[in-house]
Amino acid sequence: VLGVFARVSHQAEEASAFVRLLPGVVAAAPESYQQVDETRLAAIAILKKYPELLFREAIVTDHFGRKIKASPYQLFLGAGDVWALKQVHEAIIPNIENGEAHAQAQFQAQFPNCQWPPAPDMSEAALYDDRNKEQIEQVIAQLKKIVEKITADPCTHGRATLDETRQAVAELRRIFTPKEREIIETGLHFPLGIMHEIGKVYDAQWEPWSVDQLSFYSREVIGSAEAALTAVDGQCCKNGLANLNMDKGPDRRDGLFCRHPKGTPQSLSPLVGKLGQTMFVDPYDGNSCFVSATPGAFDWYNKNGEHGWWGSLLRCFVCTHALENLCRAKTESLSKLCSELRCEPLIKRHRVS
Repeated sequence: VLGVFARVSHQAEEASAFVRLLPGVVAAAPESYQQVDETRLAAIAILKKYPELLFREAIVTDHFGRKIKASPYQLFLGAGDVWALKQVHEAIIPNIENGEAHAQAQFQAQFPNCQWPPAPDMSEAALYDDRNKEQIEQVIAQLKKIVEKITADPCTHGRATLDETRQAVAELRRIFTPKEREIIETGLHFPLGIMHEIGKVYDAQWEPWSVDQLSFYSREVIGSAEAALTAVDGQCCKNGLANLNMDKGPDRRDGLFCRHPKGTPQSLSPLVGKLGQTMFVDPYDGNSCFVSATPGAFDWYNKNGEHGWWGSLLRCFVCTHALENLCRAKTESLSKLCSELRCEPLIKRHRVS
């Protein structure tokens, strides 16, 4: 009787842990927001206790409303959380029977268009599924329309004056928005390539556009893309790409989607619902920029609580080079992790003779 009770109790604890695990993965949540070690993840703590949950699949909804069917391992892959994956490969997979074979099988299921093993110099595009490719194409096409509309709109004090401009940005947001009844099972949840394309447009329009036009683009376009980022990429931007330690990863106690972002007044927190509407985060240095009561100005806050005011001179400094570095570092890390898997595919291991 005691043995049955213990087994049932363990199964109940495991089921409870799994319910907490999936949201913890997609939120890239820390064990505690008061923890000293900025890199500790709640999901890793659960997996160390219940490693058998790593490859179990279920459906989870992330902060942006995307429904995703995946295992915790595939959620890390789809979110691009290479720092969590490194911990998984070092501390979790060795404790799972056929763990490396399962990891390879789930990588190939997550990224069906990617060669195996991944090339050491692969780009982020190698991970794209058909949904990602279509989304990138749609974004590039819509950005051309947005450039045309903003060029014809003075965007006085950083606000659109023409309905055509507002509609063009609304269409871009629609591209980001999860489709009704869509369940994501492959590819990246939200490619960083989208942010890169948006940054390229900003850089190209730095000279021809006015400060007011650049201000509108930063808040409405960059901010809207930031709202759709995965939690880990949101942590990277809030950290500031210029300050990001590529080996350690971002501060898990801070981010775009946590309840109390560092340095942001409680009255302006959380950022969810404000990104792309009344504020954006400068992805280069991580400063949070809110529309000021003074027309055409931004109130900004950094993670240390320092506060300032920018007049009409925009200080976004979107750095496409920093985004390129982040993409390259992440794909190189992922490729390296995969190359270290020493196994035959599961289909071969379990082939019936």
